[in-house]
Amino acid sequence: MVKLGRRSVLGASLGLAAAGTLARPYIANAAATTVTAWWNQGFYPAEDAAFKTLVADWEKVSGNKFDLSLLPGQALNQKIVSALTSGDVPDLMYADNAPGQIIPQSAWDGKLLDVSDVVETQKAQYLDTALLSAKFYNNVEKKRGCYGVPFKSAVLTMDIWASLVEKAGFKMSEMPKTWDAYFDWFKPMQKKLRNSIRGIYALGYTVSTTGDDPNNLFNAFLIAYGGYGIVTPDGALHADDPKVKQAAVMALEKLTTPYKQGFVPPGAINWGDGDNNNAFHAKQCIMTPNDTTSIPVAVKSTKGWYNGEIYSGALPLGNDGKPVPSQLGVELGFIPKGAKNVAAAKEFLTYLIQPKIVGDYLKNAEGRWLPVMPGIVKQDPFWLNPKDETIATYTRQGVITPTVPWFYVFNPAYGQVNAAHIWSVAEADIISNGMTPEKAADKALNQIKAIFAKYPIA
Repeated sequence: MVKLGRRSVLGASLGLAAAGTLARPYIANAAATTVTAWWNQGFYPAEDAAFKTLVADWEKVSGNKFDLSLLPGQALNQKIVSALTSGDVPDLMYADNAPGQIIPQSAWDGKLLDVSDVVETQKAQYLDTALLSAKFYNNVEKKRGCYGVPFKSAVLTMDIWASLVEKAGFKMSEMPKTWDAYFDWFKPMQKKLRNSIRGIYALGYTVSTTGDDPNNLFNAFLIAYGGYGIVTPDGALHADDPKVKQAAVMALEKLTTPYKQGFVPPGAINWGDGDNNNAFHAKQCIMTPNDTTSIPVAVKSTKGWYNGEIYSGALPLGNDGKPVPSQLGVELGFIPKGAKNVAAAKEFLTYLIQPKIVGDYLKNAEGRWLPVMPGIVKQDPFWLNPKDETIATYTRQGVITPTVPWFYVFNPAYGQVNAAHIWSVAEADIISNGMTPEKAADKALNQIKAIFAKYPIA
């Protein structure tokens, strides 16, 4: 557990908003208030260091204290769920997986505070997708509300060993642009590289039943094949839509067939979220889809890898040549009901989302997470620097080009679908149990129908 906090002298903040206007000043309280916060530990040290700096700055300008507990993802998720169940809660929480696994359900049950007043302070600066991704259905009040404060985001990227592509006799400039052709392009490289590199595989698909990566990957394929309408903004499920069914079958087939053909590492069926990163860094895979830029950014200190041997690209086009919209994973700070220092927690979140403040924080964290405000990208050359192809490509994909919310935003039932890894189990049914993609899709869709039946939205 990491504890941060100290009483500071009187101060004020003049953080500039993206449009150049002044944010509201922060005046120290006559009596300091301590905000107790549980926060997700970063993937690498720069993330935690950047957040600690932001916290220390807020303490100076507010006069308050920030009692911070940094915890790794799974342990934090368990701690948050336990606290929300018992009612013994901190003032403020953030977990990487909370938008999908905790917030939708907790909002449904009426256990979170509406933070619309905080979001309103920067509403004009946000991406539309970010605003949509903060609104969830409250089944107690029978309406949607804003139950999280967006402050960063991520999209699925395609990480490729450009050096291995060339070693196999191919050229990156010849890489296909459309979906199926793109992924198939890597398969013949495997055979050519096996002559000099033992145990190398073409594709680093995560086809396990744990973590977020398999859900991220399946959803990307589902959308690429036309299945985004599986859940509509009104929260309705469309599992019987022939277009959705066909997209699900295609996604399952295209993810499992390469595994069965030996183009994916056998261990990928048991991978956790960090394992595809490790396999890629070990050059076990020529390419791997991965959420955020954690793969290239983690090896910045390795000479020749970042913006060199490693190429981090955006999603390929659909088979019809049209762009495939990325699901924008929007990260949210949230306040549970029962928090003792709500005003101070809201004050911190209001400070956090000032464009200059949050922009500097994300940049100092080395760009693993994206801004949710286009103005930050326009004002700070860090994000579209032509000399940093990794961050520039990532930024264009997640901030400049169209994005869509995750399905759990529309109905918390899909958070349950993700938590149960319904689609990952369907992949396992095909890989390990010999089930056809059609039957696996039918089984999965029927399970999803049963889950959605528990979450009717008026």
